[in-house]
Amino acid sequence: MKARFLWLDIRATFGERKTLLSAGLMAYAAISMPFIAAKPPAHVLSALKGWFSTTDPFILFLFIWTDLAMNKSISILGVVLAGSLLIRERETGQLPVLLSKPVSPVSYFLARTLSACAVMGLLYVGAHLVVAPLVARSLPGFRTGLFFASMAVHLFAAFFAVCLSALVSVLVQKRAPAALVSLLVLSLLVGLAFIGFYNPAWRGLSLFNPITQGISVLGHVEDLRPAHVLTPIAILLGINAAVLALGALRVRHLEV
Repeated sequence: MKARFLWLDIRATFGERKTLLSAGLMAYAAISMPFIAAKPPAHVLSALKGWFSTTDPFILFLFIWTDLAMNKSISILGVVLAGSLLIRERETGQLPVLLSKPVSPVSYFLARTLSACAVMGLLYVGAHLVVAPLVARSLPGFRTGLFFASMAVHLFAAFFAVCLSALVSVLVQKRAPAALVSLLVLSLLVGLAFIGFYNPAWRGLSLFNPITQGISVLGHVEDLRPAHVLTPIAILLGINAAVLALGALRVRHLEV
């Protein structure tokens, strides 16, 4: 996989309408968050008291931002950015032409997936950089370090959403079914992400959920240590590498 090809693909992806749509979704989440955090739904307040035993406004905000905004956003953006990977090229007849160049199918798949991850990362981090000063201005006790520590871990869950969507696209090979399967799987994982918080008996099993790993910092808001950040990142890196390897294996046997 050539670095120049990856760079050119990232630049091209930034000019596509799907990226503009993704940027708009992230901007909406960032701009609307101060208003949602100022008057959260009653069931969210109840969950916060039950799971975290606190009414700290910042913890409330961090929970709302992570679950209601970012978890939902990454599940959608993962599908938007990588849900039709290789499918569109096959449908338009571009794939044989692209693969006639000095690039293998596996290298092409990895480059396109990593390109989508790069776009996801820039949009994701950008949303956090926008929302932090907006909320810190009006929220007492805003903890910048904890906010960005949570972001650092959850970012790799965002990468997982992209990698999974890319894998499903090369497995299903049809645009609409692939997008639907990816969205259903990611929505299920997001819906089960907090099951270990409200039902401790499921905590061990929930750790196999990549989205749960992504939100794990929320379980250590009062005693956050480097291991609470580095360990889930390492686990998510391993999961993402395994998903990419499965996708590459499938592409190796894919008929052009």
